[in-house]
Amino acid sequence: MRSQSFRAPVHLSKPHLDKGLLIVNAVNPTAGLLAGDRIDFDISVEPGARMLLTAPSASRAHRTQGEGATVEQRFHVARGAWLEVWPELFIPQGGCRYRQRTEARVEKGGEMMLIEMIAPGRAASGELFAFSELDWEASFFLGGDLIARERYTLTPASPALDAMRARFPEAYYASIFVVSERLGDAEPCWQRIHDLHDETAWIGCSPLRRGGAAIRMLASGSIALRKKVVEVRMAIYEALGMRLPNLRRG
Repeated sequence: MRSQSFRAPVHLSKPHLDKGLLIVNAVNPTAGLLAGDRIDFDISVEPGARMLLTAPSASRAHRTQGEGATVEQRFHVARGAWLEVWPELFIPQGGCRYRQRTEARVEKGGEMMLIEMIAPGRAASGELFAFSELDWEASFFLGGDLIARERYTLTPASPALDAMRARFPEAYYASIFVVSERLGDAEPCWQRIHDLHDETAWIGCSPLRRGGAAIRMLASGSIALRKKVVEVRMAIYEALGMRLPNLRRG
């Protein structure tokens, strides 16, 4: 780690090396995101460096009156570098408003994987899809060219949620973006991911404009979602000739 700077409500724990990757945990030591909270991540991975940014526990957005919470993340991955971003589950609680903006810029020869997992709410308490609004936007660039952009706004009345609930009443969702020019011909990898589709989770995989793929996942519960995400990660790492690191979560 060449340099780091952070302040509440974010704490960076002491990083550790495993399988050639620097593992960094970003922790929110508070109860979660509240009205008016704003978190900015700005992360650069230099040539030849390999990093995994993760978190030890789920993040929560609480009920808000008026202004919600905002998270903005900017990632830059240099040539010959690798960055994986895999936070824990995001739980949007009843009445919350949450806005997230992500910009990822990967130089030619660089590689990145971004994994996001979203719960329907506090499912154990029977609170499902009770948030006020989720506003999500992400843009991915490879060598300066825009290769993927997505944006969606969800409310409890959104037709998209009706479609999710029709298959899984307590639907958990995951989105995985992989940027790597080495995966263009990795057909066995994509077939392996497609084959994970079953009655516990629906999985789809489609290529980006170039240099990568987007993988979507809808699961019947948190255990099924996590299991499938772990298997997708394993397939990607093996296709890239990398070994999965130990996150030291017990």
